[in-house]
Amino acid sequence: MNIAIVAPGSVPAIVGGAEKLWWGLTDHINQLTAHRAELIKLASPERNFTELMASYRQFSELDLSRFDQVITTKYPAWMVSHPHHTVYLQHKLRGLYDTYHFTGKPEHMDAGALGRAPGAVQALIRTTGQQSCGRDVLPQFWQQLDEAIAAAPDCFDFPGPLTRRLVHFLDTVALQPQYIQRYFAIANNVATRTDYFPPGVEPVVIYHPSDLPEFRNTGDDYIFTISRLDAPKRVDLLIAAFMQTPGDIELRIAGTGPQASALQLQAASDPRIRFLGGISDAATIAQYAGACFVPFVPYDEDYGLITIEAMQSGKAVLTTTDAGGPNEFVRHGQTGLSVAPTAAALANAMTTLLADRPQTRRMGQRAAALTQGITWRATVSGLLGDGDNDQEGMGDKGEAASSRSPARQKWLVTVTFPVWPPRGGGQSRVYNLYREIAKTHDVTILCFTEPGDAYASTVLAPGLTEVRVPRSAAHHHWQRQLECSLATPLGEAVSVGDIAVIEYFQHSPRYLAELKQLAAEADVVIASHPYTYRALRHVYRGAVWYEAHNVEYDMKAAILPDTDLGRHWLATVRGVEGDCYREAARVLACSASDLQRLQALYGATGAATCVVPNGVVIHTSIALLQARRHHLRQRLGIEKFFSALFMGSWHGPNITAVEWLVANAEQAPRVQFLLVGSVCQHPVCAPLALPPNVHNLGMLDEDQKNLLLAAVDLAINPIISGSGTNLKMLDYAAAGTPIMTTPFGNRGLPFVGGAGVVIAELDDFMRNLRDISQKGLGSDQAFSVNSGFDLAATLEWAKLARHFLVNLYE
Repeated sequence: MNIAIVAPGSVPAIVGGAEKLWWGLTDHINQLTAHRAELIKLASPERNFTELMASYRQFSELDLSRFDQVITTKYPAWMVSHPHHTVYLQHKLRGLYDTYHFTGKPEHMDAGALGRAPGAVQALIRTTGQQSCGRDVLPQFWQQLDEAIAAAPDCFDFPGPLTRRLVHFLDTVALQPQYIQRYFAIANNVATRTDYFPPGVEPVVIYHPSDLPEFRNTGDDYIFTISRLDAPKRVDLLIAAFMQTPGDIELRIAGTGPQASALQLQAASDPRIRFLGGISDAATIAQYAGACFVPFVPYDEDYGLITIEAMQSGKAVLTTTDAGGPNEFVRHGQTGLSVAPTAAALANAMTTLLADRPQTRRMGQRAAALTQGITWRATVSGLLGDGDNDQEGMGDKGEAASSRSPARQKWLVTVTFPVWPPRGGGQSRVYNLYREIAKTHDVTILCFTEPGDAYASTVLAPGLTEVRVPRSAAHHHWQRQLECSLATPLGEAVSVGDIAVIEYFQHSPRYLAELKQLAAEADVVIASHPYTYRALRHVYRGAVWYEAHNVEYDMKAAILPDTDLGRHWLATVRGVEGDCYREAARVLACSASDLQRLQALYGATGAATCVVPNGVVIHTSIALLQARRHHLRQRLGIEKFFSALFMGSWHGPNITAVEWLVANAEQAPRVQFLLVGSVCQHPVCAPLALPPNVHNLGMLDEDQKNLLLAAVDLAINPIISGSGTNLKMLDYAAAGTPIMTTPFGNRGLPFVGGAGVVIAELDDFMRNLRDISQKGLGSDQAFSVNSGFDLAATLEWAKLARHFLVNLYE
């Protein structure tokens, strides 16, 4: 079989992970198989939008009919047309996808600007707005694009909302399932990125090795790293950390790139730092061999061949929790260290690795064992389908397991609501906790959705599947009846979707059939909240774990009306929660106080109990946005006043907090209060009911929320009721946003007064807020982004899940 590996050639030419993959694939297909592979590269400059579009067009018109199969890995090469096209995806144009938010530009064209655009531009936009366009639209698209650029070149800001739209359109057309035979990804981090693969497509992850011919381990005399000297690799952060590290060991940095001069200037005062420049493969092998450990601290790296090269050289790797791909191999304390992306955290980690050389060497040995199954034979075999992928099933041997290892346990998690996208606290907990667990277990989340929705089974991340079953018409009818019956005398609705499941689940037979089958296949069954427990017991008699997000009896007591019907349903909640707690084989709670409260309500349980706190996803993007804070404040229109943000879901404690805020906001007239989240849909947040300095911003997506967190003066948490811990506090801290909270809102969390956190009783809340809005935060209360990361990093989801699993299997 004649195979074409089709790739874009950078202008100017560079050598990186992409080039190493293309060379390695070409060489090893030819060496290890009977097939013949040829690397076809077309010069693909992207210094401006016109050049980029020309590159997309040349690949779309390339004739590859002489080949039996085509493999592409990167934009714009996948524009090629071939009946046997395999995509082994490295990354899309990241500046228009997962790092676009760094630009601070809108995702979509302003409606006014669109209305003023010339007709040629509007015609182009209409074409790209068509649903499910095929390749047959491309000739029309190229013609319209030429006409639009000629008519209105100023519209094509690069990067910008229009150019982003056009690239997304072309990628969507090219990667549709009718044009691609098989989808692969180089890492889980790539496989799970938003908009990288078509809906419903589950790419197979195949980790590929380096093209270096050998690896050695000869000593531990210095610290070594190698990468392109460019901003995303954050070598500047590494240098800043190393300069805080004591000792006389040398840091050697190999590589070239646009930041080389600036980095050398940064390091000029520390004679221990040595820049090696571009070095040969032989020199690279030798440098790895003699290193004590290898630091690699990029932001959201696709995969990170440096990690694999270092580990296969028997070296521990130091990385950061937001590094992306490296964290698929860096197991904290086992094969290296993964710490918060701050100079202080990295300096502490380097000191630790240098102080205990025997332990660091043991980490390197485990790292080598973990990655020994990543070979070109395994990569080629998996990609071409010529045999079993050698990476499959390696988890049993302590090696790098693929995302479909047959030895992985199956876990079933039942909830009453979809978890994607994770906007509310419950969604965030379920998605983020089980996404981490899915790295070593196959996790299925079974949930209800609206009756008009379609049944769907969707891969949210490698190993993590969400199955959505619509409520039946009868189930929905009785739920609506209950909602109307529990409405307050003023007509305010009470959210009843969860408690309705307790009694009305039998009206949804498809759900029960799905639940029965999935539970029978599972090694572990988890009721996340107690509301599905009766449904579980209706079809399944095995052991059930109970994951208690809160004490649900207390939560519902705060929102159910004090009527006969309200008291009946509160008693129903207490009954099912008590049964679930007492009969569970294992109980997971968000805090020790929740476990104590459950025991006070329901007595002792024979189950093993553990605390899995609420966690946080740390985004360094927010840290970078903070640096552009003044611009963001101007863009959001909040630069002229003191802004205080409250985020919350439609949940009793949040509703109570907003009611208090609305009643007392005028005591702090200099403060503009910004409300975000589903609590904004509650009648108390109706615009006409709000004081002039309280603003309902509604539901925001993750990027919008991050922008707001980076721009506001203060985040507030005036909570006085509820259970569990407040996820919003962790989001605030991870963003480096100063916080004011009640003591109750801070329960179960590691925050103390000062260092960016003001703790005030509700009676003193507005007085403190007035003082801060007039005088600013004191120096002891200044909250740096780094301190926020350090505080939140202790509760990062990856660490919490890892700690839980370690304790579980001890």
